[in-house]
Amino acid sequence: MHPFLFQIGHFRLPTYGFFSLLALAVGIVLIRRFARRDGLEPGEAADAVVLTIAAGYFGARALELAINWRRYFATPGGLKLVLFSTGIFLGGVIVAIPFGIWWFRRVGLPFLKGLDLLALAGATAEAVGRWGCFCSGCCWGTPTDLPWAVTFPDIARRLHAGLPSVPLHPTQIYFSIAGWLILGVLVLLYRRKRFDGQIIAAFVGLYCVARFFLEYLRGDEERGFVLGGLLSTSQALGIVLAITAAAAYVALARRAAARPPA
Repeated sequence: MHPFLFQIGHFRLPTYGFFSLLALAVGIVLIRRFARRDGLEPGEAADAVVLTIAAGYFGARALELAINWRRYFATPGGLKLVLFSTGIFLGGVIVAIPFGIWWFRRVGLPFLKGLDLLALAGATAEAVGRWGCFCSGCCWGTPTDLPWAVTFPDIARRLHAGLPSVPLHPTQIYFSIAGWLILGVLVLLYRRKRFDGQIIAAFVGLYCVARFFLEYLRGDEERGFVLGGLLSTSQALGIVLAITAAAAYVALARRAAARPPA
């Protein structure tokens, strides 16, 4: 575990921050490439999507702070832990999509095309950014005796209350693998795209399904629960978002099929 990538004097670069920036860089490359495919100016599209990503980032942190407010505001020095917080990904999704619709329209970018590009960045964030979670020791799994189980050192338990010292599922890596698989599906789908909005709807649906099942392997209590502990916050949000994404996919596909050929 390496919560800090390096230290120069009093400056320390959080590993999670590094992987977040790496995910953003990879996402921008994909955004620019597929913007050309959609007939958009790559620079303008990338600028608009990056601002939307920033809004989503604050949304993820805001939901994390709302759920775990005691951890951050009711304990001495708790706000320092925000540096190690990954936020809640679906909190970012529910902020980024409506913000993106508003912002893309404002700058003259077809909003469904913009959201499709945003989906590529979202999948990249999971694929690359989850390694920051792994290095920071957060988002840990349940105990297991599988050969690939991991045990986090004392520094992780000092940063994250409740992290046990027994071998655990490396759920962070599971999420990363899921992110890469989803990104691969989205890239293949993009090359055969039949209508605008297809990629964002597919991403939200695929991610929410993967998230729902992977949540059962999570061992941390910091992500929040609803319905008396029956579902995690992300599972509950994921159900709503998956249904919404499926409905949007069907509606957009029907609209595209009903449109007369150009």
